Amino acid sequence: MHKRKDHNNMDIWNIAVTAGSMGMTLFVSMCVGIFCGYWIDSHAGTTPWGLIIGGFFGAATGFWGLYKKALRYMNEDSHRHHS
Repeated sequence: MHKRKDHNNMDIWNIAVTAGSMGMTLFVSMCVGIFCGYWIDSHAGTTPWGLIIGGFFGAATGFWGLYKKALRYMNEDSHRHHS
């Protein structure tokens, strides 16, 4: 029974780490997109369009990264249960 409790704690820890990693992926992608848009606006005088478009591209890139990580996590999880 002690092993089961340790196993459940590891599952919770893995979920927390995966969720944190996914959150950081989205946050960093959006920050990079917003920064790039701001930089374009400051040099091209297109305020606020570069910021808006950069934010959308950053969000899209972040969600794409989340999607890929979720697929990878689901594949690893299904391999673990079938082994």
